[in-house]
Amino acid sequence: MHLNSIIKSIAGGTSSAHAYIVEGRPGSGREDFIRSLAMGLECLDPDISVRPCGHCSACRQVAAESSMDIVRMQMSGKTGYKAEDANVFSSRLDMGAYGRFLIGIIDDADSLSETVQNKLLKTLEEPHPDVILLLGTTNPDHLLSTVRSRCSSIRLHNESSDDGVSEEQTKELEAAAALLGGDGAFCEFRDAMDKAVRTRADALALIDLTEDLFREKMMSGAAASAMAERIELCEKARADIERDMDRNKALKRLRLELTGH
Repeated sequence: MHLNSIIKSIAGGTSSAHAYIVEGRPGSGREDFIRSLAMGLECLDPDISVRPCGHCSACRQVAAESSMDIVRMQMSGKTGYKAEDANVFSSRLDMGAYGRFLIGIIDDADSLSETVQNKLLKTLEEPHPDVILLLGTTNPDHLLSTVRSRCSSIRLHNESSDDGVSEEQTKELEAAAALLGGDGAFCEFRDAMDKAVRTRADALALIDLTEDLFREKMMSGAAASAMAERIELCEKARADIERDMDRNKALKRLRLELTGH
């Protein structure tokens, strides 16, 4: 899912979510993505399709880390966040924004203790109308289910994941992802999968693209719980493939689970 598409859905009011888990493994550029997303949400350019412009006063303030509307949860403990860190963070978010949005960022959110996560639940559930929360994680499974259920998810791919993938193969994977997500008959998906998936990396890329489709639907107002369940099924298939399960078998089973037959 592209950065500008996310900015459009949030700034344009088509996304019903106000909190986002930004998942990125090492090499995914997660911190840069969060910074660019914050910049795009605060950007003053009237043309939403070009945000972040990088030139307006709001963009420059975010880049210089001087924006009053970007609030990062501070870690006061030697090894992690404390409950007081969550209290201070939530209190600031209750004050509202000076500009377009008040953006609360939690770096390495998967390191939050259960106590601290519970402290944040009210902020996640009933934020100020102009507040957007961004939780950066490497592994969202470390977050409580009550936290995950209150957030939409954005998965970032490793910057090198597209190396050597031709435009034609990318189109083949995208077509297979649409079929894996539920469009068309099973035989159509099987044929598209056989054409697009040649390696385990292709299978994992197909799952990534399918999850992106579900996230886009979630951010466009589709039932969040249903989309979250489908993403969980995708993650189960990913884990199976990474444990050396036959990729074709895992993908076919996933297709049947996603469509309910």
